[in-house]
Amino acid sequence: VLCGGGRRMHTWSYISQPILSTVKVHVYIEMHLSCLDTNRAKQWIIIGDENGHVGFWDYPTQKKVDALKVSASRVTCIRFIERKQWIVAGTEDGYLHVYSYETRFQKITSLRVGAIENLESRAAHTHLAIHPTQPYLLSVYGFKVKLWDWDVGWECIQTFENEELMTILRVAFNPNDTFATASMDCTVEVWSLDSPEFIYTLVGHSSIVNCLDFFTCDDQEYLVTGSHDQTAKIWDLQKMMCIHTLEAFVSPVMSLLYQPDLQILITGSQDGAIYLWSTRNCGNYSCPPALNRIIKVGCAGAVYHLACVMGGLLIGKENAVAIIDVDDVNYQEQPTDKSEQQLSACTTHHAGDMSKQEKAWSKSKLLDVHPLELRFPYCPNEPIPCSLHLTNNTDENVAFRLVDKSGKSPWCFTKLPLCGIVPHGSTYTLTVTMKEEMKLKEETDFDLVIQSSLLGDKYIEVFNDQSESDTFFKEAKLFGNMVHEVTLKAVYVQYGEITSENISVKYNPDSLWSLDAHPTEPWILTGHNSGYARIWNNEMKFLINSFKVSDQDAVSCVKFIARKQLIVAMTDLAHLHVYDCSCVTKIEKISFERGDYGTSTLLAVHPILPYVLASGLVLLNWDLSWKTTRIFESEAVTAETVVFNTRDTNSFASGSYDGEVQVWRLDSSDPEYSLIGHLKKVTCLDFVTCGDQQYLISGSYDSTVKIWDLQKRECICTLEAMSPVHCVLAHPNLPVIITGTEHGIIHLWNSTDFRLKRTISLGGGGPVITLGCLMGSPRVVIGQENAFFAMDIHDDWGGQPQGRDNFIGKFQ
Repeated sequence: VLCGGGRRMHTWSYISQPILSTVKVHVYIEMHLSCLDTNRAKQWIIIGDENGHVGFWDYPTQKKVDALKVSASRVTCIRFIERKQWIVAGTEDGYLHVYSYETRFQKITSLRVGAIENLESRAAHTHLAIHPTQPYLLSVYGFKVKLWDWDVGWECIQTFENEELMTILRVAFNPNDTFATASMDCTVEVWSLDSPEFIYTLVGHSSIVNCLDFFTCDDQEYLVTGSHDQTAKIWDLQKMMCIHTLEAFVSPVMSLLYQPDLQILITGSQDGAIYLWSTRNCGNYSCPPALNRIIKVGCAGAVYHLACVMGGLLIGKENAVAIIDVDDVNYQEQPTDKSEQQLSACTTHHAGDMSKQEKAWSKSKLLDVHPLELRFPYCPNEPIPCSLHLTNNTDENVAFRLVDKSGKSPWCFTKLPLCGIVPHGSTYTLTVTMKEEMKLKEETDFDLVIQSSLLGDKYIEVFNDQSESDTFFKEAKLFGNMVHEVTLKAVYVQYGEITSENISVKYNPDSLWSLDAHPTEPWILTGHNSGYARIWNNEMKFLINSFKVSDQDAVSCVKFIARKQLIVAMTDLAHLHVYDCSCVTKIEKISFERGDYGTSTLLAVHPILPYVLASGLVLLNWDLSWKTTRIFESEAVTAETVVFNTRDTNSFASGSYDGEVQVWRLDSSDPEYSLIGHLKKVTCLDFVTCGDQQYLISGSYDSTVKIWDLQKRECICTLEAMSPVHCVLAHPNLPVIITGTEHGIIHLWNSTDFRLKRTISLGGGGPVITLGCLMGSPRVVIGQENAFFAMDIHDDWGGQPQGRDNFIGKFQ
């Protein structure tokens, strides 16, 4: 058969000419997907999407039965481990997340398989392969392949790497303890599990290899690969050579699947066509696989995914999923190209019955809500905050949202609806803020309702936005899950008392970057995106002074040096500015070369010695006219945060972009030791003393806070914040650790037993950038990107632990 356009001759079949057909689609759903897999025992289809969500569909009923969120990044690969009743999801940011679905979805672990910031190319993504018999999982990210053994606590037992290879795209297991990888350099490498180096390379494709898989035909093992060069190749593994090249394609080959019962190889192409090849005579080198049929599904887009499901062929495109029959070898054509039947949400649980937890709480409240009457005190020309306390009575995380069914709230409140997640056995304080221009009547006709539903481990992070919360509650109702409602009343009290929390709020149009509290004076120092620094009273109500630090860049760090009556400010371009505190007169300007010290801006003031630690871990001595006395060097990625040890004055700690924490001595340029445990960059550090024991606290973008024993040099406890952690503060007067997160959430942890005391949501001010504490006072200043909050921390917020000991995290 001669293809037009001057293309070379392709041998399709020695039996018959292939038929281009359009078949009837039995199931069809339009959605944005990035990966899929099937579970034959459960008869489930699992689909990962670009927003970090994973959806579960029941094939016999063709209903969506459940959903969970595993990451804020795109899910690039999803796999069932049926013999363990687990799912494993690989994400674009270089992580894999493991969940059990034996009785209900429960998170097992998260593992870091790679770091995108260390790659020259951003084309890398996580791909996974499961060994058919051994407790092994292979992960691919960038240039590395890692072998994980789940029987030994998901330990990485081998790393396979070749620096000469370009980014590896795919990996596939062979039952004989070998595996193959496909990379962007057009080659295929075959590896042994016993050696970190590949055994041999298969060369033949002229472009990127997009997909590969092993198959057995007539007791002979083969490897099939599909490429951007518009071919698929079948390789004899014993002879290490290509024995067949399939060249019927007119666009790149994106996916493939082998069906051993029918001895059919199925390939999917970028133009949306599906090719079915007979492999009955695959071992005969002179008789290549015959192309029996070319199928057009009827929906646009490339065929990125192929899988089997109950005798059907599951086809995954970028914007749709379709299922067609493949068990009929004659492939009778159907009169339509798409059925009207579509996947939909199921109103019954995939387990068939209500869970024990749901039964236990079906006749009770998930959340205790107090007060039921929101009283907004009169505050002229200021936004008016009011606190709402939600106590979780269950042993599961509970999702909630505050909605106004009357639709009048956008005119009155700074942000509504408000949503979040209340950790098990804890209290969540929600700050509802009324707009300063509102002059309400004493009684309002808002229809405010708190809705709540059991969440469990389905979301490892808080809702990213309101639409994600709305989707959760919509699906909760469709799946038949309980959604409790509590009605509230909003009252405007013209001469009422201030609320017991004594919260003050000030919205700030000039984005906040940094904050510091004076240890003896009632002053708060702030740095802003505009290049200004400002001094406020401790209630953040009155501006005492304002001065321009830079015309070119933001003020990223500000600090008081109280004993010298100085102010130091570090700008985003790594310039350190020194001011006299009394008259705000600039004394000094010190510049750092960003090429030498990376891109982060650091600033820490030694509690006793005349030292400032600045960008690039440069130690400056102000008694020596701000001379550089030492530069601390490390092979780790650029430091993101630094803190001096208040107990050991010759020591400090730094946190880096790659998740490593390092402890240093001032008399040495090299780190004393490193603390490994975070999966993403370390954003904040502080020291806390409990009795005679001192600990280091580290917060990270991996949504955890870790407590490190400095004597044992190990992590003793991990606290789960469910949102990237931006800042941490050990309260100097109370046994409290305070953390601030990306989603505007404050957590209060007991610094004695590290249990969660309270969760506080401050409304629509943006991420919590920084925290400050007024000495000798329970008053805490909270800096969000677009707002300042000042509030008291109460002793009675410690309370008695509830539920599962009120512990949100794990001890190592």
